[in-house]
Amino acid sequence: MSKNNNMTVIERIRHGEFSSIVWGFIKHTNSKPSLRVLCPVAMFIAMTFVFERFLPIVSLPTMRITLAFIPMMCVGMLFGPIWGALAFGAADILGWPIMGLPPIPLIFISRMTVGFLYGLILRRKDLRIWPHSIINALSTQVIGGMILTTLGLSQLFGTPYFPLLVSRLPQFAILIALHIAVFPILVKFRYALRKTGLASV
Repeated sequence: MSKNNNMTVIERIRHGEFSSIVWGFIKHTNSKPSLRVLCPVAMFIAMTFVFERFLPIVSLPTMRITLAFIPMMCVGMLFGPIWGALAFGAADILGWPIMGLPPIPLIFISRMTVGFLYGLILRRKDLRIWPHSIINALSTQVIGGMILTTLGLSQLFGTPYFPLLVSRLPQFAILIALHIAVFPILVKFRYALRKTGLASV
């Protein structure tokens, strides 16, 4: 068995072996990537990158509030969980050289998990503002933010997990409120695209 086969996903992330992971996800999608998918996904990745890196609302070492989640919610809503995960992961990768930070595997996994959850929840044909706005906000912020991202920051800065988590609670409260606030707008956006034939759900 080769060395690469013995490496865990996190070790492969640390060594920069993203291509095999990405194409492994793509192979499990129901259809081959097309320009109709790749072009808007690339646009939403670029928007996420700009919101995250250049237009933050709050930017501190352990607390960051941005609107980067909005284009990623759009990817999940329009193209499903696999593309949601890939897009948020790609946006995170693009930010590493800009921010001058090393790859942080847990945060990378957190972004992909959140993107996956966006697609899983927002791609539903029976999507309703209530209760799905609450489910979307709580699941992404608890799993992606409170657990995975906080663990990644704890490892990066050598800070105990629970004190760091407590210091980040205001961020999660604000992001949950923002997620709920923009949810009805994105639902209307999806229905408008469906009427034009640009969205299938």
